[in-house]
Amino acid sequence: MTRKTRPVIGARLSGLVEGMDSLSQPAATTLPLTRLQPGQFQPRSYFDPASLDELTRSVKEQGVLQPLLVRPLGGGNFEIVAGERRWRAAQQAGLSEVPVLIRTLGDTEARMAAAVENLQRENLNVIEEVRARLQVAAATLDVPETEAVARMFALDRHPESEPELMARLDTAFGALGGETWRSFIRNRAAVLNLSDDVQDAVRAGLDYRKALIIGRVKQAEDRAELIAQAQAGATVQQLRDAVSPKGVTGGHWKSLARRLGDPKTLGRLDVRKRERAEKLLRQLEALLTDSD
Repeated sequence: MTRKTRPVIGARLSGLVEGMDSLSQPAATTLPLTRLQPGQFQPRSYFDPASLDELTRSVKEQGVLQPLLVRPLGGGNFEIVAGERRWRAAQQAGLSEVPVLIRTLGDTEARMAAAVENLQRENLNVIEEVRARLQVAAATLDVPETEAVARMFALDRHPESEPELMARLDTAFGALGGETWRSFIRNRAAVLNLSDDVQDAVRAGLDYRKALIIGRVKQAEDRAELIAQAQAGATVQQLRDAVSPKGVTGGHWKSLARRLGDPKTLGRLDVRKRERAEKLLRQLEALLTDSD
């Protein structure tokens, strides 16, 4: 099987961190696996065994095609900034050394590099992707990751306060692609606040929008039931109804009455849906008449 090589990480980082263009150069050396250790800024917390086994088989056939990015630790040892998965596969494949790019990087550059490298991967789950994007934001803002979302919300509320910082965020998320930083904080960033059971379900494939709804439930057994429903095919609206039953307050009825009072509401429906809606309204009218 021919494995397609990915762009060297410097091609993405050069637009995010000043002076990172040199990372596009090919590896000039190799290092023993024993002199490398995992990086402290690795966003990926779980390495799928089956996926790692597949990469190991490829490494046995073709070697490590993408060099690891490392930085010196002292004493002849190096920290893996980007490429821990390849390092693990090389270990499983029985290799003794791997190609590397050695760069002296500060923590900001290392955090950015680790995040971008992971975001290039096709098999990244939502939790890992959100954590990686948060890492990019924290490095851009020069704040701890625990403070990054609150900092971005503050900038969003007062865009005139620090226009240069907002421009850097725009540039960073623009280079990553997929979503703006404003969309990120309003939508997916909240998955990192979910309970462990819901985060595990997201890692297993649960849609993050469904996860955010289930995450509102306090009791673990109730969350487990909702997760099972979601995995069985329950829609976002069905889960929302289960978490916040519409019949509890009159707010839903008032909202529905306002919509039905708007002539455009039924007009936007196709013929089949409009006929069904009109039938339901007649049934509702009959129920209300019978109760008088």
